[in-house]
Amino acid sequence: MKIIKGKPVSSGIIIGKALLFNSHKEIVFKESIGEDAIQKEIDRFNNAVRRARAQLKKIYNNLQKTMGRDSALIIETQYLLLKEGNLANDIKHIITSEMVNTEWAIKEVEKKYAEIFSNIMDLSFKERINDISDVLSRLLKNLKAQKKDEAPVIENVILVADDIPPSTAANLMSSGKLLGLVLDYGGETGHTTILARTLEIPTILHTIDASRVIANDDLLIVDGLSGEVIVNPSKATIAKTIIKKEKFQVYQRQLNEVIKLPDLTKDKHPFTLLGNIELAFESDAVLAHGAKGIGLYRTEFLFLDPNIAFSQDQQYMIYKNVAKKIYPYPVVIRTFDVGRDKVYDSLQMDEAELNPALGIMAVRLFLRQKDMFKTQIKGILRANESGNIKLLFPMITEIEEIHTIKALVEEAKDELRRENKLPDRHIDFGIMIEIPGAVSLIKHLEHVVDFFSIGTNDLVQYSLAVDRNIDSVAYLYNPFHPGVVKILMEIREEISKIGKEVTVCGEMAGKPFTALMLLGMGYTNFSMTPLSIAEIKRVFTQVHYSYVKKTVKELSRLSSKTEIEEFLIETMLKKYPDLFIKQPLFQ
Repeated sequence: MKIIKGKPVSSGIIIGKALLFNSHKEIVFKESIGEDAIQKEIDRFNNAVRRARAQLKKIYNNLQKTMGRDSALIIETQYLLLKEGNLANDIKHIITSEMVNTEWAIKEVEKKYAEIFSNIMDLSFKERINDISDVLSRLLKNLKAQKKDEAPVIENVILVADDIPPSTAANLMSSGKLLGLVLDYGGETGHTTILARTLEIPTILHTIDASRVIANDDLLIVDGLSGEVIVNPSKATIAKTIIKKEKFQVYQRQLNEVIKLPDLTKDKHPFTLLGNIELAFESDAVLAHGAKGIGLYRTEFLFLDPNIAFSQDQQYMIYKNVAKKIYPYPVVIRTFDVGRDKVYDSLQMDEAELNPALGIMAVRLFLRQKDMFKTQIKGILRANESGNIKLLFPMITEIEEIHTIKALVEEAKDELRRENKLPDRHIDFGIMIEIPGAVSLIKHLEHVVDFFSIGTNDLVQYSLAVDRNIDSVAYLYNPFHPGVVKILMEIREEISKIGKEVTVCGEMAGKPFTALMLLGMGYTNFSMTPLSIAEIKRVFTQVHYSYVKKTVKELSRLSSKTEIEEFLIETMLKKYPDLFIKQPLFQ
């Protein structure tokens, strides 16, 4: 028996046999070619593209049949990368300008995009490099004219791999016969992980060497709670695991009962829990977990490359379908939050940015590339047929930006009216508070914006000058820092004065300790990953708002993150001893 540890990203416990899958990363060598061979290489490349598009079309159709069109958008984006994006032109340019073989040109383009995406702060967007690498790997395989299957035939197995390309994962999961997933690598916000969570397939990432240690047909226990993979467990371990699995199922049933409770604390103070999504099909999970709408719809998935950003009509259909599914609850759609570096040549940046985290991004990019963003605005405005869509703009720095954006929105409305495409529905206009300097604007925005959202992830990073993705300084990223606590209290106070609605939509909203702190500050709207909703509701329905508010008021007198966190937890547990004890299986 061997135990392999990793990071659990989709909860659940499963016992089954292993099936190994090798993602077949191609080893490529550089070969120089003569001018007379350039056209031959271009023809080889074009043939590989045609085959790849046919393969993706087949996967798209299969996925659409089994999981619906929203899920198939993952594959549609890859298809568009080959049809309309920069990738093909970049590869052809390297072939002709450097006079090298197609395989080498593909690897050079992959390297270029990997370097670009590695500098992006937002994890969910950073991991979009996986979609590009997936497409390029498919081209390499087609160049070798390999006739092997796209993926293994699965029959109630636990798949073990170094990594799984998004298209392969979508193909496998749509079969409904994948019990679990164990990956050496992979990202928490990658499309493979999002699919697994949505389909409730127990998944563990970052095992480092599971694909080398585990053999085909090994019996595995995948514990998506502890993050352990147990290889060839003893009978006693299997028996303990079965008991643990049964306890977890009881806990899940209890949470399902919690979902049905009124959204009230013990002293009847109301709160609202919403869901964050990136992919349209996640809206099903939002409803299933009891959310009262979508508090943050990240749209970056629709923007891998400006040349292939989904058209106005395509975006309109995507947004409209999500809004109708969620109706009568609200859907807050955030415009493209991209551009923290010089990602694309076609964005026409003036110069390379030395500090992308403080450079051209989000609305700053919006105001430079107005036509591209106006396309998105029109798609959102048209989609508001059911009247429950709200429009959200990220990374606001100054009031002039807001006025300019609102003028552009009005332009878009006028153009749609002339085309008879604008629904006769009001749409709320909101901004994200993520930059500490923007807090001072709030008191001036009573008649300028309809609502606010707080992106706590970036707010904490910018407040403390810490990139939490850099291991050497990540320890400084802490939502209990006195400066962060003070800013959050100030935001709540200032928004209350002008009588506007505010939602917290960063990670703090989905974690019990920080969510309680926010509740005590007076925040009542929280948006989080759908899987966190029931647990946050369980905690909120067990406390008295008046007591939490009294406790949090004391935090302002404390001088360190350690004092604040310890005081909050100890005080709450003294009053509610069982508040953070989820279930006996974690003991």
